[in-house]
Amino acid sequence: MTTGDGDASPRWRGGGSWAAAFADLVVPLECAGCGRPRQRWCPDCASTLSAVPLTVRTRADLRIPVWALSRHTGPAALAVSAYKDRGRTDLARPLGAALAAAVDRLRADGEIAEADERPTVLVPAPASARARRRRGFDHVRQVVDVLAAELAGAVPTGPVVVAPVLEVRGRVRDAAGLGAQARADNLSGRIRRRPAGTPLRATPGAPVTVPALLATPSTVLLVDDVVTTGATAAQCVAVLEAGGLRVTGVLAVTAA
Repeated sequence: MTTGDGDASPRWRGGGSWAAAFADLVVPLECAGCGRPRQRWCPDCASTLSAVPLTVRTRADLRIPVWALSRHTGPAALAVSAYKDRGRTDLARPLGAALAAAVDRLRADGEIAEADERPTVLVPAPASARARRRRGFDHVRQVVDVLAAELAGAVPTGPVVVAPVLEVRGRVRDAAGLGAQARADNLSGRIRRRPAGTPLRATPGAPVTVPALLATPSTVLLVDDVVTTGATAAQCVAVLEAGGLRVTGVLAVTAA
């Protein structure tokens, strides 16, 4: 991968980390979905994210397709919760890989363009600064980096871009328990475009600046961990399209 802000992150290369290895020694390893010992994510739980992506109907007004790997229940929901709120950052890899398999399936089914037809642009749904501090990392961005690496290493390949062009500004409430209208009000005016100079991570042949991205016909996917009412996705899509970036669809790990 080439990058607009220095050398590619190790996450793009798919390596582990000494911190994860140390954690394995301190905390007994168990499957995030079922608790099976000595496995991070067992084959049975992994199979819950390997079916045909679901087409999701949201309460928010989204006029583009919304896809999810699973309903937010069972092992899938437990894995997402463990990943973003209980320190299981090792789950970024299987979740990102499952999303990549879903992209392959959507291409095969003619839902989105093939890899070699146009660049694939992945826009991470933004988290508030408060949420990032609480978790210690940007949970959606980390999964998107894995997703991008998986797509870039696939055959046939095509240009891939990670475009972190959205941010949350101002104070927002925890969305848990909020209804569709309350979620929309909570985010109204707070999701905004980042400056045009925001660096993009891109493979060779892909746009490496925001102006170039806007001028290049692409498959643009907004990626999130969970779609609930669709309020967050709708706000993100509206901001992206107001800035000239046409969104193809929304892709999430689960749908509540």
